[in-house]
Amino acid sequence: MKATKPRIGISRCLLGDAVRYDGQSKANRLILDELDQLFEFIPVCPEVEAGLSIPRPPVQLSDSIENPRLRGRDDPSIDVTQQIQAYCQIKPGELDELAGFIFKSRSPSCGLNSAPVFIDGRRVTDNSRGVFARAMCGRYPGLTVIEETDLEDEALLRQFIAEVSA
Repeated sequence: MKATKPRIGISRCLLGDAVRYDGQSKANRLILDELDQLFEFIPVCPEVEAGLSIPRPPVQLSDSIENPRLRGRDDPSIDVTQQIQAYCQIKPGELDELAGFIFKSRSPSCGLNSAPVFIDGRRVTDNSRGVFARAMCGRYPGLTVIEETDLEDEALLRQFIAEVSA
């Protein structure tokens, strides 16, 4: 039986689930009040699904723009790169029925075009892609994707809805 609403992946914290590193959520009213009526959400939290705890030490993209590592923001000896990459080898293949994805901006795992990268303790870019977002976009280059912050732009919001619904 086919779903009546298009299925879209979404960073789980945007739905109000307290899965972020600090044990908080980033519930997004537009998503919960408007887009919930249009789409079936498939919630994803790469860090939690890869086995990291809530709360957990914050991580950031480090060492390379092209092939970043996920290291502790406050304690660089923490390195969860292998754990998240192992998850990224499996999870995208389980999401082949999606019509789109809403990613959490600035996230080292889910940032679409806004994840900062740090090299030698200095921010070298603000517009990299999180590890999971990179894996999803690599596997599904035609997938309609957006960050929740871009939904605030009415034209981008309407374009996302149209493309996912087509």
